[in-house]
Amino acid sequence: MLRVAIYLVFTIGVLLAILFFRVATVGSDPAEWHVDPLNFERPTTPNTYLVASSSLTNQTPDREAPVYSANPTLMAKAFDDFVLSQNSTTRIAGTPESGWFTYVQRTPTLRFPDYISVKFIDLTGGRSTIAIYSRSRYGQGDMGVNKARVEAWLATLVTFEE
Repeated sequence: MLRVAIYLVFTIGVLLAILFFRVATVGSDPAEWHVDPLNFERPTTPNTYLVASSSLTNQTPDREAPVYSANPTLMAKAFDDFVLSQNSTTRIAGTPESGWFTYVQRTPTLRFPDYISVKFIDLTGGRSTIAIYSRSRYGQGDMGVNKARVEAWLATLVTFEE
């Protein structure tokens, strides 16, 4: 009986290791994850967070986007530099010059991927706004991780707010 229990524990351990390895090394296809944060189909799962101007999107934002008194191209470049300095974060599509890009950020221990699509929008007259859509690839909930990430990233732009 002890031998069966040890075998069972070993088998479960190996299967979990394979599962976590698969999650930690899964690819990020830009065709699937690089979405326009103003125009996408939001899932029913609660593991997403959207900041956008409600007048610019077909979705209901979790928070209304701030308006900035700065050029969107310059803001996009500075924002991209900041985001890429974050741990375990990579840009998988887009460029700061285009003002629309998507990042993957992995959790520290288990390396679960989260995808964050960002778009800077020119409002004319030297003003701009931002749309950010952050979502988890796996699971139903995110324990507030997507919201916390977006709010922290937006805090870096607060000096430009009108």
